[in-house]
Amino acid sequence: MKKIAFALLLTLLVAGNAFAQLDPDDDGIGVYFDPCACVNCLELPAGEHLGYLVITHPTSEDGVLGWEATVWNEGPGVVTEWELLGDAINVATRENEFIVGLGSPEINPYTYPAVVVAVMHLFIFDESAPVEFFIDGVYFNSIPGGEQPNYLDGADYEIIKPLQQIQGSADLPVAIINGDCDGVVATENTTFDGLKALYR
Repeated sequence: MKKIAFALLLTLLVAGNAFAQLDPDDDGIGVYFDPCACVNCLELPAGEHLGYLVITHPTSEDGVLGWEATVWNEGPGVVTEWELLGDAINVATRENEFIVGLGSPEINPYTYPAVVVAVMHLFIFDESAPVEFFIDGVYFNSIPGGEQPNYLDGADYEIIKPLQQIQGSADLPVAIINGDCDGVVATENTTFDGLKALYR
């Protein structure tokens, strides 16, 4: 866990000047390939990689006290592990679902208006086809009649705020590896070598 925290800090400090956060809207959620939520589409070789589940521009100034989302991918890749950040407990029982409570709010102590809530360990089997990531609400949603992902306000555990995907729909990908970047909101198609160059 200390290694992940150090890697997040290093990435935030180095990448901050190179990219801008992609989703400008309040209370967003997405899969990104950097913790500042600046890259959601890139080319990666077969093998192991990291991704980040990020709440962007949270309107709760006191951070995130819990969150709910269903996250899945399609294509030649598999998520081998999710690392939840903070003192988190996931009580969801359905595959790909997260109903996460935190003992204390997660905040971002750096300059980015974003909170990384989970780190994704991903294995890419094949580079010839895209891997697409999607986000939706959970089956037993905390907002009555709600279908969106949501989070618990860090200042008041009775305030539940809906989250929106970068394209506004669970039917559209929030991130793509080795595919058409026009399919997600991104500033440019980033290569693996280009991303690595940021961290040298």
